Amino acid sequence: MKISARNQIAGTVKSIKKGPVSTEVVITIAGGNELVSSITTTSAENMNLKEGSKVFAVIKASEVMVGTD
Repeated sequence: MKISARNQIAGTVKSIKKGPVSTEVVITIAGGNELVSSITTTSAENMNLKEGSKVFAVIKASEVMVGTD
């Protein structure tokens, strides 16, 4: 698979929380950090996602917000 997004981060599915419409996927990446994504449940099922699955988090954003205390 080739895609245009440059921010592709390899990881492993840590946990999956399925709902009727959306599914929360927690991905462990390098250094033990985690990314969380909300995808449609249909997509999660079509990809046959399971804990331990090797995946890529693909981040495509038009802006990044920064905040301070």
